Amino acid sequence: VRYERAGRADSAKHVVLLPGFGVGSFHYDAQLARGALGDDACVWALDFVGQGRSWPSEAGDVEGFQYSVDAWREQVEYFLSEVVGERAYLTGNSLGGFVATYVAAMAPELTKGLILVNATPFWAFVPSDPNAWGSKIAPWRGALPAPKWIRTPIKAYWESFRSAANVRGLLSLVYANSARIDDTLVRQIIEPTDNVHALSTFCSVVWSPKAALSFDEMLNRIPADLPVAMVYGKDDPWVVPLWGQRLKRVIPRADYYELTPSGHCPAHETPD
Repeated sequence: VRYERAGRADSAKHVVLLPGFGVGSFHYDAQLARGALGDDACVWALDFVGQGRSWPSEAGDVEGFQYSVDAWREQVEYFLSEVVGERAYLTGNSLGGFVATYVAAMAPELTKGLILVNATPFWAFVPSDPNAWGSKIAPWRGALPAPKWIRTPIKAYWESFRSAANVRGLLSLVYANSARIDDTLVRQIIEPTDNVHALSTFCSVVWSPKAALSFDEMLNRIPADLPVAMVYGKDDPWVVPLWGQRLKRVIPRADYYELTPSGHCPAHETPD
């Protein structure tokens, strides 16, 4: 697992930054800058396994492993307990916000506060219940190794999906601040896709099951005394502010902010 740390490990305040899908700790360069979140904060940013620079051994796939949201939740819980070693403020953007909410619901003893940045309220397609109708018709549930009959038809799409033109095009759809879509960002996103495991990982992500809990069930499990903040780019065309306003109604005590001009990735688009 690849992660970055800024600040002293014995600081009183720990903030763990979780990225969205397809990006990594580089999306939080501004927040990792010295003193960006206060001189009393230790700031951590990690890459989810199968993204950024967090990968299994080059020796081969881990048989039976699923690149699922439950795997990422377990990764964050382990990171908090074994690496950070302190309760932390979990900050997640997009997929990272979904995972942060999941961790806060399942392991509140590791969570000091929750900050959701345009958190996606859903992830994956295959039901978590293996006996559900949707599971029974799914030809595969994402457990490695990826079958050849899955890899082969997806490979052509994958090569197009990870092209510089497509990455730049997708970013332009969700970024309000187009000046932040530079060659460096595009290169940072594409670089991990050159990994020998990347295609199998992508296949596993697509076919792995949903979380054991729905997003609403996660929210209902968050302790009543856990501080929550919601920071939404008002100009996000995907996770529109309506989703944030809905969360605010579910957790009325939460602090709620809408930033403009800012789209789906406020921490990178409008870091100040």
